[in-house]
Amino acid sequence: MPVITLRGSPKERGRQHGMQLRAMILEAFTDLRRSSDDASWNLAQARAAVCADRLSRIAPDLVAELDGIAEATELSALDVCLLSAFEYFGEGQTGCTSVGLVQRDGALIAQNWDAPACTERHLAVFIHEGAKSLVTIASAGTLGWVGMNGHGLALVNNDLILDTSQQGLPSLVIRRMMLEQKCVDGAIAVLRLHPHMTGRCFLIGDADGGLRAVEVGPSVGVTDRAVRTVVHTNHPLFPKPAMWENVEEVARHYPSSRSRLRAARRFSLRDINDLAALLRDRSGAPDAICKSPSVREPTATAFSVIFDCGRREAMVAIGRPDQTDYRVIRMLHPADV
Repeated sequence: MPVITLRGSPKERGRQHGMQLRAMILEAFTDLRRSSDDASWNLAQARAAVCADRLSRIAPDLVAELDGIAEATELSALDVCLLSAFEYFGEGQTGCTSVGLVQRDGALIAQNWDAPACTERHLAVFIHEGAKSLVTIASAGTLGWVGMNGHGLALVNNDLILDTSQQGLPSLVIRRMMLEQKCVDGAIAVLRLHPHMTGRCFLIGDADGGLRAVEVGPSVGVTDRAVRTVVHTNHPLFPKPAMWENVEEVARHYPSSRSRLRAARRFSLRDINDLAALLRDRSGAPDAICKSPSVREPTATAFSVIFDCGRREAMVAIGRPDQTDYRVIRMLHPADV
């Protein structure tokens, strides 16, 4: 997994992203285009045009970043936008296990991000330097799956299979807008401001020790709870979102969700070492927290991440964390830039 540092204006950072991963981005775009028939593709492009127009008013820096990627890869801006709009093409299989803990010097949030085998070869770590410092783990050409900013605000995310909607912004766009904020309350305000196209769970932490578990969906809106410790997999834990869960689809896509949750709840969480031990757990393997492919659930842990919000450190492991070490990436506070 490449670790790429991006500097300069949003468009310059997008251009650097596109230049360094040009071949990967073009491969991802080709695969996406082949996965969709002409009618579905034309509809997705129309939706991307509406999204881009809205973003030009509320998040011009994100538009500039996507424009930079487009310029470097010679794709159209709408084509690059589609790479960060997976909801337009249906749900993939990316079951995950997340965990959060509040300590005296800030929140810790962590995740094993599971996806089809070999997905990790499409991923990169991006370090955005400057007044708006940021670290994200992203598929090539996209805005990022998880991240932390220089203020110490971090987020991870799990899929929930609730109802769906044609309205709203793509989730990856909303995540980056959340990472413009300084604290948990600001990030949740972003979530409340925008309709959601599909179900999601967010764990959001900050340097002041704020930690929230948040479940969102098109019909249920935003349900959140302040917590001291939390573990989460791929089904809702709160009553209102649970009313909208498609139980049959969850059983088909994420059959290990409840067993992973039971395994995670066996851990006593006191410090970062406990979080790392939980993420390495192989109980019930192959369908474990630290996951490898199985017949019923052909996904594996593509990366593992621990965000230490107080220390502003991201620990990233490529693949299963029981097989590889974490690399530490330290962020600068904006005041130190």
